Amino acid sequence: MQNQNINYVEGATASPEKLKWLENHLPSDPGRALDLGCGAGLYSKWLVQRGWKVEALDLNEPPPIPGAQTRKHNLEEGIPFPDRSFNLILVWDVLEHLVHEKQAWEELARVLQAGGSLIGSVPHSADQRLHPYNLTFKHHIDKTHQREYSTFDLEKKLREVGLNSVQWCLKGPVSPQVIREFISFKVLRGFTTLLLGLMKRIGLLRPGELYADIFFAAHKN
Repeated sequence: MQNQNINYVEGATASPEKLKWLENHLPSDPGRALDLGCGAGLYSKWLVQRGWKVEALDLNEPPPIPGAQTRKHNLEEGIPFPDRSFNLILVWDVLEHLVHEKQAWEELARVLQAGGSLIGSVPHSADQRLHPYNLTFKHHIDKTHQREYSTFDLEKKLREVGLNSVQWCLKGPVSPQVIREFISFKVLRGFTTLLLGLMKRIGLLRPGELYADIFFAAHKN
């Protein structure tokens, strides 16, 4: 979201996993939502279709989003709205890019109404265990990442700014299938993928404990 040279891909689709998480934690009554790091506006559009009034901000100029107000804005400069302006805030893949993280958490809590929900995702710190093997999750290659998060750290940061009832889940389990990355020949790599997939299906191969992302939902009392 923080890359200065983004060309939004026409026809891009929202992540089904993110939509499912959002749907499961969405406040029951539509109100006013803030989509920070909105990118192509995929989740803003989804909210508008469900009756939400949406403000969509991104470091790059967002494309027009029917039914939503869009603007270019750097979150490092704060959130340009009064206190308690929103009862829903989305921060998908945003917080890991920010240099002044503490200020960002405080701003999120400031503009969120009592009873409101903060929903988003951050990269999981288990990725660090891949680094000795010169591996990483593909979407962590972004050089603008400032940090990764453990579930403990994430909950601590949320509670420090008065956000409670924290719910989270880990996404993107990694299995021994990473070994296919060491196979250079295309035919052998394809065969290895099929073999590992079959082993997983019949229970001979179990997912490991490496996860790419943490999805979270927190609420302000």
